[in-house]
Amino acid sequence: MRTNILKWAGIFLLCVVLQTTVVPLIGLSGITPDLLMVALFFFALKTGQMTAVWVGFFLGLGQDLFSTSILGQNALSKTIAGYFAGFFNERVMRVDIVFQIVLLLVTFFLNDAIYFIVQVVIAGGGTGKVVHDLAVATVPRALYSLLFALLPYIRERFMPTSSRR
Repeated sequence: MRTNILKWAGIFLLCVVLQTTVVPLIGLSGITPDLLMVALFFFALKTGQMTAVWVGFFLGLGQDLFSTSILGQNALSKTIAGYFAGFFNERVMRVDIVFQIVLLLVTFFLNDAIYFIVQVVIAGGGTGKVVHDLAVATVPRALYSLLFALLPYIRERFMPTSSRR
């Protein structure tokens, strides 16, 4: 169990480092993947709802501390996204890759919808802005992040467990 905690802590730390250093360099027209959301998604699938809720909260809080967003905005959205993705825990139900892809995209939409709704409530805007932001910002970011989410599947498919060290 301790090695599992260290493994996931290392994955999240690596994602934070990559998100702040390498990801801005590989952005396409201002669209960058969200590696923390991808890692949270896989973590939630492996561990379940309650653990993913806490990890999502602390990941979001860490993002809030180092961003210009409202304190708690990322924490709220990541908490709800972790809960949602954790609902499909692999120990409870087995889902195939197509369903996991759809689930990842829905998790991105849920995360960003919560984030944008908080922005609209604070700024006093309308719901049309949320829909616009979801269409313009979330769709490309979720699809770009999906490319990075497919790497574990490709690794598993083309590099069987027996040949890995």
